[in-house]
Amino acid sequence: MDIDKIIATNAQKQPVWDRQFDEYLQMQFDPGSISREENERIFFQSNKLLMDIAANFFSYGNFKDKWDTSKCHLNFAGQVLLLKSEKMDMTFYWGTNEDNFYLETYVYHAHNLRFMTDEFWAMILELKQYGEFEFSPMGRVSAAEKPYFENETSTVFQMLRTFMLYQVEKMNQSNYQQPDFMEVGNFTIKWNFHTDWDALLEEACKTFKLLYSINYQLWKISDLANKKSKK
Repeated sequence: MDIDKIIATNAQKQPVWDRQFDEYLQMQFDPGSISREENERIFFQSNKLLMDIAANFFSYGNFKDKWDTSKCHLNFAGQVLLLKSEKMDMTFYWGTNEDNFYLETYVYHAHNLRFMTDEFWAMILELKQYGEFEFSPMGRVSAAEKPYFENETSTVFQMLRTFMLYQVEKMNQSNYQQPDFMEVGNFTIKWNFHTDWDALLEEACKTFKLLYSINYQLWKISDLANKKSKK
């Protein structure tokens, strides 16, 4: 479904979302004003709000996948709905934190970064067009490495730096084997609570599709290799 149809379809829900969200804000920022039972009711109601919005991610992406959306929990300053891909066995996080809605996921199957094309890296750069983009790299550059590898401004460089330093370290060890798992970091995209519903729907749908596609390309390499090994 295209974005215009998604926005039009959800227009009639927005007054309900406004009411649900106002109650969420009361629960989050003035918890002493409501009972424990009311707090629990609002938590599950807010989870339904997150699910109502997330359902549009799947419609827009038209993924050939099945989703487990049965898990949710509180976080430090909000709550989160877990969107688990059955095909790729990985989780995307959609929730609230402090004054923002956010989407977050790790970079899975990062050991396959060496197979990625320029189109893959273009998708990562496109993520920066939506909301407030953050990349949190794994690991730190040592004091000896800083003069050659320190960078805090380029997501692409930081990802490749982590990948290359990890590979070089492994290559210099005995009995080197290509790792099955490597951590390079995670993407987080935030939208301030003042973002209107139409803009949130459009940007979050496009962001989720990009996050899925990025991880799909990395996962597909491993999936094809696994299928080939079983023949």
